[in-house]
Parts: sequence; structure tokens; C-alpha cells
Amino acid sequence: MFENYDFRIIKEDRKSLSAEVYPDFRIIIKAPIQAKDFEIDNFIKRKTLWIDKQLSYFKQFNAPENKIYESGSSTLYLGRQYQVIIEKAALKNVVKLSNNKIYVLSSAPQKIDEINKAFQEWLVKRAEIIFNERLNECIKAFPDVEKPVLKIRKLNKRWGSYLKKHEIVLNPELIKASKKSIDYVIYHELCHIYYDRHTEDFYNLLSIKMPNWKQVKQNFELKLLSI
Repeated sequence: MFENYDFRIIKEDRKSLSAEVYPDFRIIIKAPIQAKDFEIDNFIKRKTLWIDKQLSYFKQFNAPENKIYESGSSTLYLGRQYQVIIEKAALKNVVKLSNNKIYVLSSAPQKIDEINKAFQEWLVKRAEIIFNERLNECIKAFPDVEKPVLKIRKLNKRWGSYLKKHEIVLNPELIKASKKSIDYVIYHELCHIYYDRHTEDFYNLLSIKMPNWKQVKQNFELKLLSI
């Protein structure tokens, strides 16, 4: 059923079955040690549509750098789909956001490589601005913590990471997600200042700092990220 993916079934000391889908397209089914094969198979069948939905969602974020091949292409930005319009202009590769469209103004619209480069540079600059804004807002919930250094770096399997040298690294691809989803990732990483692992205490702290994190996770389908 999911032969083309890294699909695993893990039996462990737990009471119920669960399905996890990660941004790198790993699919993990966790089952109680005593679970029968037919019970696991039935669970997977019931979860097939949900798993497919999560895979489709993550594929949007793993598209090869939002390559623009022609005017009219679409891209995700802050949780919304935008149409990209390439227009000839005296300006050289200027990117502007207007209403539901992103305009790339270029003196040489036929030079797609240059346009793609300009567009990617614009996304990274927007990520720097938005991520810093959101970190400044989220850190207010941690009055006893000095603001970590924010770094933006491409991560293969994660949206974000907290480093022991008091740095938070965010994947620039996260700029495609909504601000609430960005906040969720930042809150998650800030909680790692206190707890290395995803323990009960970790999630209790996350619930205190961002009471609606579960709803945000569900609404924006940022489920079970490998952060």
C-alpha cells in the first residue's frame, strides 16, 4: 500500500495503535506488543486516507525550491497559495507581493534561472523578517529565558531545531506555513531549552506556553513533525 515510502511497524509497551507521518515521508505505525497482525492491518486500512492526506501536505513543502518555470505558476507563502506573475520591467528581478499574487519584475523574463534565484532570495529574506517577528512574540511567554540566536538553514528532515549553544535553527521552507504554524514550531523549540526529550513534562510546558498547540497542529496539518 505504501511500498514507495519508508514504512515501519514498531511494537512497544503501549495501550493503543497510532500512525505517524514525518516531513521526510516516513510512515511509522506504533502498536502494542500484544497486538495481532489483523488488528494492525485493519488499523492501517482505516488510516489510509489520513496518511495520504499528510503525505500530500508534506509534498508541498518538499517541492524543489518552488521552481518557477513560467508566469502563472503557484507557490505557498504563509499558509496561502499565491499565483506568481512574471512581468517585463526596467527593474532587474524585483519581487513584490500584491493581493493574491507575487510579481517578479524582470528586464529579462526569459532568463528563468535568474528569476528563480531572485525569487528564492526573496523567500529567504521574508523568512528572516517573519521568523524574527514571531520569535520576538513567542519569547514573551518565557520571561526567564534570554532570546536565542535565530539561524535559518535548510534542514532535510526537520522544520526546526534547538541547539545547546542557545540557538534556534528554522528551515526556510517554513515560510510556506501559516504564522500560527510557525509559532507552533518556535514554541516547540523554546520548550527544548528546558527538556531535551518529548517527555510528559515537555508537553505540559508546551501546553502552558501555547494552550492551543494541539488545535493549531490539527488545523494546519503540522502533525507529528520531526522537530
